[in-house]
Amino acid sequence: MRFDYENAKRDILDNGGDPDYLDMSHADKRDKYLRNMGLNPEDYGSTPSIENTNESGYLGGSSGGGEDEGCFLTTACISAKGLPDDCDELQTLRYFRDGWLKKQEEGPALIEEYYAVAPGIVQAINRQKDAGDVWNRIYEELVLPCVWLIHVGKMEDALFLYKTWSMKLKEQYG
Repeated sequence: MRFDYENAKRDILDNGGDPDYLDMSHADKRDKYLRNMGLNPEDYGSTPSIENTNESGYLGGSSGGGEDEGCFLTTACISAKGLPDDCDELQTLRYFRDGWLKKQEEGPALIEEYYAVAPGIVQAINRQKDAGDVWNRIYEELVLPCVWLIHVGKMEDALFLYKTWSMKLKEQYG
């Protein structure tokens, strides 16, 4: 069975995603993106490769990428949980940022502000005696809920949670 790109693209749009991120030349990347959007690649004719499926059911694995010192979302995933830079959580948040958020009226300004304030927040948290606890709390209370909201298509709710946490972190550590 051939992969049905037209239906996949339509469903990605319906879920608030950007079909331009549907990698047509790499099945594993294509399937991972569909799963990040809350869609099942098998519904479009894909056969998952078992060796690339992790315990959460999402395709992918470790890239061995390094920690981004300027991103508190990345730092929370890598420092708190020891996850790789290409983990499902970070891939989902990147698709959200580069797909849905970038297209919103306030999106580009929010992205720019994040890159301006996040490095200072990361440095301030890392200077705390309880930095590990802070990163765990950010992971559990911001990253995981945002990822879940994105997976179920609640982009506005994910954005609200992100903005609330960003404001709190900026006040406390910025």
